[in-house]
Amino acid sequence: MLMLACAVIGPAAVVGGALRSDGGRDKQIDDNTRRIEALEAKDLAKSDILQKIDGRTIRIETKLEMMVPAKEAVR
Repeated sequence: MLMLACAVIGPAAVVGGALRSDGGRDKQIDDNTRRIEALEAKDLAKSDILQKIDGRTIRIETKLEMMVPAKEAVR
């Protein structure tokens, strides 16, 4: 009887541990998914800001380039 109990309890503990750890994996996957989505949102916001800065920089450079030939023509 003791042998039978040991034969059943061992595999039951392994299966129970696997099921318990699977729940932990689901939680970890959900947490990682949430964190990735948050990082992607931050990246999108930064990209938008950088595009606006690039546009302003291009306009400033164009104005500066237009001013340089005017100064050279005066000489």
